[in-house]
Amino acid sequence: MADYANLSRNILQEIIKYLSFPDYIRFGAVCSHWFNVSNEGYHSPQKQLPWLVCFDIDFPKFFNPSEEKVYQIEMPELHGRYCAGSSHGWLITIDLDLNINLVNPFSKAQIDLPLLPFDTFGVRYQKLCEISWLNYPKQKRDKLIYKAVLSADPSKSSDYIVIAIYFANSKLAFWRPSDLTWIVINTHSFVEDIVWCNGAFYVVDSSNHVCLVDLGINNKLIKINSLDNGYLKTVEKYIVDFMGELLLVYKSTNPIKDHYNDDNNDADEDEDDLNYHENEFDHTIYFKLFKLDQKENKFIKIKNINGYVLFLGSNHAMMIPTATVADKTKNNIIYFTDYIYANYMFGYSESGIYNIRERSITPFPWYNITPLPFHNIYHQAKRITFIDVNP
Repeated sequence: MADYANLSRNILQEIIKYLSFPDYIRFGAVCSHWFNVSNEGYHSPQKQLPWLVCFDIDFPKFFNPSEEKVYQIEMPELHGRYCAGSSHGWLITIDLDLNINLVNPFSKAQIDLPLLPFDTFGVRYQKLCEISWLNYPKQKRDKLIYKAVLSADPSKSSDYIVIAIYFANSKLAFWRPSDLTWIVINTHSFVEDIVWCNGAFYVVDSSNHVCLVDLGINNKLIKINSLDNGYLKTVEKYIVDFMGELLLVYKSTNPIKDHYNDDNNDADEDEDDLNYHENEFDHTIYFKLFKLDQKENKFIKIKNINGYVLFLGSNHAMMIPTATVADKTKNNIIYFTDYIYANYMFGYSESGIYNIRERSITPFPWYNITPLPFHNIYHQAKRITFIDVNP
């Protein structure tokens, strides 16, 4: 009888190359020897689409969009922690004492980060928390970081940078493994999104300015371009590394209304009483995309991303060439989860698939992941984010 538990490391590494990512996860569950080999990394000639992570009450649920299948992984290290997003396959998590760490949900590796600095604005933020609903520890924790992005995968290189948008989009700070504390970057407007592209960080702010993050002596933002202010009303802005070029994505929304706590409504309520129970939430209607033309030094509207799939949300934006994906998938589409602040304040997250050519939205097949308390695209959860499952 073959002794599979004692197969050589070289043979097991060769087997891993031909596994889909779900099979790679199963591979590591066979025995301790196979688990140790799997922790050396997943190397496949074809990419896998990012997975969607839903933080449920007990354990996170991982949704594979290619299979439309859910995987639940027990992770005690995430108990009591809030997920502020993901980058390069790592989750950024925060506990009630505002301690921050990076967690790789597949290798279980963890990296502790320093506390974010409380400067003058931070003191005002704390005072605001003391006189508002943000005084609740969970609320304060959940609203601390808007988004955090890594420059590289920490499991492959110690030369990486973590940069965070925090304090209600008003502050920016970065940290390197050699630093004892976070280093604050001077900003003069609210930061909407950030991306690592061609060896540097770039941000888009609330005024539609695209800036280079200068991590030098002054640690400041240097404006390189901007887009017409007509798009300022757009709720969400994203900045994307489009194969070495900068891409701005604007998400437009319209409000919809849902009845809140309908079970408590009395049958004889009049229309005014019903309006009292209605909450208005924003929902996505379309996306607009603009690529920076380096020769003309201006942003040009583009109508498609043929051959690519884009993933937007609290994760760093990911552009995946469909030709490199193992599973067949449509191209020219955007998978998205929201961070619309008005929705997020009430604990709702919107997700869907936007077809750029048809300008249509299909709800995610969430039915096996989490119950639907209201409209079929809204879900009550701690956080929803995409995570990169490729090396």
